[in-house]
Amino acid sequence: MRTHRRMRRAVLLTGLLLLAPLPLRADALADVRTGLDRVSPSASVRVRVEISRTETEKEKPKGPVKKGEAVVEHGPSGLSVHLEPEWLPKTGTKAEQKKQEEATVRLDPGQALKLVDPGAEIRQLLDGATLVSDRPEPFEGRSVRTVVLHPVPDLDEEDRKSVKRYEDTVTLRLDADGVPLTLARTLDVKISKMLISFTVSHRESRRFARVAGRLVTTSGTEESSGSGLGQSGGSTTRWTVTPL
Repeated sequence: MRTHRRMRRAVLLTGLLLLAPLPLRADALADVRTGLDRVSPSASVRVRVEISRTETEKEKPKGPVKKGEAVVEHGPSGLSVHLEPEWLPKTGTKAEQKKQEEATVRLDPGQALKLVDPGAEIRQLLDGATLVSDRPEPFEGRSVRTVVLHPVPDLDEEDRKSVKRYEDTVTLRLDADGVPLTLARTLDVKISKMLISFTVSHRESRRFARVAGRLVTTSGTEESSGSGLGQSGGSTTRWTVTPL
């Protein structure tokens, strides 16, 4: 009888151990930083960026699909964004200019920098972040390391008083050197102020590659939407980056 009890107890303990969550590696975020150090943006890079953006209002398309293109160079001497003549504002009647602007999206320097130097933005997300999970998982026929984290909320003291929900999750897939392969981010915020509520949703995905020994975004998508006061709208922007 005692033998059976001991065996049953051993089985129960084994089951509890199997069900218990694996301990998180406390150095996961530090490992990501180390991986980013391996792809420092010291070399110069030159890429072509193609952009498309769709906008919606009350879940219906708002205007035509906007297109854009630019050549971006970045290195020790700084950042430059070059627009071909067809993407520059054209002279003509106000109606012609408005039609061009409604169909055109231009790459601003801040977004250009995020594309050719994504490591800087990733480091900001890591600062003070809370580690959620650190696990291996299959990805495109190989095993990668997946690190999930909650960044520090980007809110000032006044905003904190009005925020009723703030959920921000970043998922990084890392290669064998700890260098990011992909980034996915979901951000949902609900703000309530003076009996008025607003909701904001943001979805982002990026794919990275090493170019000239540094990390560069090769493709990215951002979907943003918001609603409040009976109004709603959103946009979806896609970038395709080709090294030159």
